[in-house]
Amino acid sequence: MRAIEARTLRAALAPYARPSTPVALALLLATVTVYTLAVAGALMLPSLWLRVLCSIAAGATIASLFVIGHDAAHGAFTASRTLNGIIGRIALLPALHNYSLWQVQHNRLHHRLANVKGFNSWSPLTKAEYDALPSWRRALERLYRGALGFAPYYLRERWWRDKFFPRRSRDRARLTCWLDFALVSGAAWTFIAALALMGGTGTVVLGFALPFLVWNAMMGATTYMQHTHMRVPWFEALTEWQGLAGQDEVTVQVQVPRWYGFISHHIMDHPAHHVHPKVPLYRVAVAQRELNRILGTRAVTQRFSPAYLWRTIARCKLYDYRQHRWLDFAGNPTSPCTLPTHMQTASPPARRPAIAVA
Repeated sequence: MRAIEARTLRAALAPYARPSTPVALALLLATVTVYTLAVAGALMLPSLWLRVLCSIAAGATIASLFVIGHDAAHGAFTASRTLNGIIGRIALLPALHNYSLWQVQHNRLHHRLANVKGFNSWSPLTKAEYDALPSWRRALERLYRGALGFAPYYLRERWWRDKFFPRRSRDRARLTCWLDFALVSGAAWTFIAALALMGGTGTVVLGFALPFLVWNAMMGATTYMQHTHMRVPWFEALTEWQGLAGQDEVTVQVQVPRWYGFISHHIMDHPAHHVHPKVPLYRVAVAQRELNRILGTRAVTQRFSPAYLWRTIARCKLYDYRQHRWLDFAGNPTSPCTLPTHMQTASPPARRPAIAVA
């Protein structure tokens, strides 16, 4: 049943999966220009506060460039596979992301196994797993799941472990992973050295370190909100996810102000992207509206507000994969069952734990 529905939804969004190379190149040029001007302002403006603001803006623009690289890695940004590969690598450079590793972790694992424990950002621990951790690791988990945890979580648990250096045997065996690592690391050290020669430590901080920290915070928050919600289930067993869940039911459309949707290249219109990853970022907003129309009340949408984010952070600490509900660190339930009604009444396949990749 889910497979038929998935094909139906994908077919409904297929008309929007039409890349336009001129539009894509214009967006790339505009975003690169904004990033360059922001970095220049962070280095050259006379006021320290203006330089700091420009540094923060540079970090936000790294996030915008990353969305372009993300689209290119899906082969959705332009009509040319070769051009997508070139643009993807360029757009991911400020975020220090290895293009080949990103394709493995994101395209081949996350999209095929969305919200399956161990394969995704922000996979929640069970109460037993949390209790079994050493005290320092429990403290780290509390930091991650707190209001200040977005940057340290993504920086340590996702970028450093999976998106920069080829660590796993299958990645070390691929020449492209090493070539992309050489590209990213070479570009990073060249940029840092140039900043140091221009003005020393302060220039490195404002031109590189602070923007990189801002980017990691934005990426951590984005991935958190896209898949953590009171109406979105997580799954411990791969077979359970395959038998019950659809891509539209494990992703959230966070409805942000129009200006933020514009500068973020509509990255929060996430369910449409999961249903049809070939829809380019400049068509995903209209595709999301069509998906919401088809799904009706089944669409998982959430209007953004600081209060909503704070409530989610306060409630979503651990997860009970048997009862499908969120828990606090003491093990107390903080949400009703996250499974949609049709999942609650279905008979799940035999449970077979998924194999974690962390």
